[in-house]
Amino acid sequence: MKKILFIFSAFLMISCGNSEEKISEDPADLNSLSGDYNLVEMDGEDISAEGFILNFNGTEKRLSGKTGCNNFVATYKIQDSIVKFNPPLGTKMYCEGQMEYEEIMNEVIPEIRNVRISDKDLIFLSKENQELLNLQKTEDSE
Repeated sequence: MKKILFIFSAFLMISCGNSEEKISEDPADLNSLSGDYNLVEMDGEDISAEGFILNFNGTEKRLSGKTGCNNFVATYKIQDSIVKFNPPLGTKMYCEGQMEYEEIMNEVIPEIRNVRISDKDLIFLSKENQELLNLQKTEDSE
């Protein structure tokens, strides 16, 4: 009985140890990602309550969405293991009191150089590895 209990305990510890979330910092892994993501943090500020949803398409190398009033799209390329986004293109409507995050997004996206990818999170980093955008996969996109 003790032997069975020991084997069961060892099996339990091994299976729990393997349940860690997979994390990648290889920009090439972006190519296999697509779907909708909640924008949780931007430039160190928690903005999860705003409800912004961005769409990431690794096949087309594109990030798009709406952060207030206007829609935007930003394309990227991977060169020498560095992610480089082009400045975002977007509509140019004026909406009183809704453009604060759009301005920050337009400044942050071209600064992206690195990435951290896990099962649910997509984190874009500056060349100094400062978190610029923190995205979490939406439940509908899983």
